Amino acid sequence: MKNDLEGASTEVTATQACGGIVCFAGVDWWYHNRGHSECQIMTRLARRLPVLWVNSIGMRMPRPGSTQLPLRRYVRKLKSTFKGLRRDPSGLWVYSPIFIPSYSPGVLALNAILLNAQVAVICRHLKIRNPSAWITLPTAGPALRRGHWVRTVFNRSDAFSAFPEVDSKAIEKLEERLITEADEVIYVSRDLYEAERGKAKSAHLLDHGVDYEHFSQFSLREEIPYPPKQLNDLPRPIVGFYGALDSYTIDLELMIQVARQIRPGTLLVIGPEAMDLSRLLREPNVSYLGPVPYSELPRFAAHFDIGIMPWLKNDWIERCNPIKLKEYLALGFPVVTTRFPELRRHENAVYAADSHEEFLDAIDHALKETDPAKPQMRRESVADSSWDMLADRVADLLGVETRNGQLL
Repeated sequence: MKNDLEGASTEVTATQACGGIVCFAGVDWWYHNRGHSECQIMTRLARRLPVLWVNSIGMRMPRPGSTQLPLRRYVRKLKSTFKGLRRDPSGLWVYSPIFIPSYSPGVLALNAILLNAQVAVICRHLKIRNPSAWITLPTAGPALRRGHWVRTVFNRSDAFSAFPEVDSKAIEKLEERLITEADEVIYVSRDLYEAERGKAKSAHLLDHGVDYEHFSQFSLREEIPYPPKQLNDLPRPIVGFYGALDSYTIDLELMIQVARQIRPGTLLVIGPEAMDLSRLLREPNVSYLGPVPYSELPRFAAHFDIGIMPWLKNDWIERCNPIKLKEYLALGFPVVTTRFPELRRHENAVYAADSHEEFLDAIDHALKETDPAKPQMRRESVADSSWDMLADRVADLLGVETRNGQLL
């Protein structure tokens, strides 16, 4: 097995050059956060060669009484499916596949036939020849095995068998098979990389990037043109969070405690509601804006006095590497976060906590921060974390022809 740490060469030799990429994505392009790593990487690759983004087929069925907001999940997936095949302004071709929303072995085998047939027709329509495949969700693994690819890359972004409400044993089997069968496996979590060392043919630790210019452009509040009107007259300090509000990642009780701690200041929350927020929204100093387009996030987040990451303590978080961390650091404000393993390389730039009490104490310390050099230190700590560099490395792994390190 070849193990490839950050910065080492990832050049591969393919029998033929990749003529396009089929991305079996882990999220749905039409309603998930475009800041995801595969969104960032694939949009960059789509500038150079055809990329077909196949929206996620999921891993579980929403269940009333168990899944948070099940009806909303059904409706948004149905809307996505009706979109069919569309060209996004980013250059990606986005397809919402027809599939059976069930995840037993028999149904997954049937979905593999359905997905493979749909992808084959679309590739012919788009004149994508000799494609390589990128896959994130293990439930698409059976479809991957039915296709013919120049190279296959498994994006091991998370331990999906730790996802709530999935059949963990079944998902783990699908993960293990992808790890052993894919030509390349890429990791963003060192802990997960080390735990699975020796299982893959070829494993690479890539980490995440950050769109530094996008997030650092409004790092000084007085430079923000046309401040968002939703933020007018919000009492300070503004302690902010943006991102997915999922029950398996967000410590809702901690967020409620933060809101009470900073009163009469404001807890500003931005992101799609994927859990019941009613208890949080009863706090009088919580301002919830819902989702904000990725293109607009820096204009809003630049108003934060502190950015928070109030994570739960669970297996999912232990193996995560949130892109939000580098985005927050690029914005320059103090960051208060629940401690998790991938934070180790950035602990000198954040306020980390192991308990609710420590988290609230860290809020107080961050609000009292007076060192004028710290915002620049935080920005500089992620200034060289380029998505373009990571996209070039992924292109090598997928067998895309390059010349002098640049995509053709």
